[in-house]
Amino acid sequence: METKEAITPKERREFREVVGLFDSVETLQSAIDDLLTNGFDRSEISLLAEDEAVREKIGLETAAELEDDPATPRMPYVENESLNEGKASLIGILFYVGAVVGAIVVWSARSSFGESIFAGVLTGLIASLIGIGVTKLIRRRQRDWARAQLARGGLLLWARTWTDEHERAAVAAMQRNGGHDVHVHGAAREAISPN
Repeated sequence: METKEAITPKERREFREVVGLFDSVETLQSAIDDLLTNGFDRSEISLLAEDEAVREKIGLETAAELEDDPATPRMPYVENESLNEGKASLIGILFYVGAVVGAIVVWSARSSFGESIFAGVLTGLIASLIGIGVTKLIRRRQRDWARAQLARGGLLLWARTWTDEHERAAVAAMQRNGGHDVHVHGAAREAISPN
């Protein structure tokens, strides 16, 4: 005779979500930090997608109208530290590639060690400046995202929960950090994607 083990909601991929609305990037970040220190994984946290994706998919609705709509486009949460590491890596890689390419081109054409080093450093610096420009575009895009969300009525934050205890922890974390209209809503999609 076979005995059936109880399948957890997580194994069935059934979950609910806690959603909250925040008035500033600082309170939103504080709530996310609180969730992360209370056992939530980054993959369980999502934010409203960029304004263009929301407008394209749903239209011009307020944050309050979007918070419980399963069609609302979302994006995964990415830590600021990860973004900063990515930006620094981009600048470093561009410097390295620019330096190597510049040095090789000059060495091939002139066979001068000194000129090759100078050309490598110069092209590396130019490539780094391109990287710095890209990081400024990323920063501007983040600011535009926050402004657009605030214009809709606030910054939305969702936390996927698997148990009642998980739900209570998410509600408490969001409320502690200035979340408005914090509540649990029904079974969500199996996968949260920005589209």
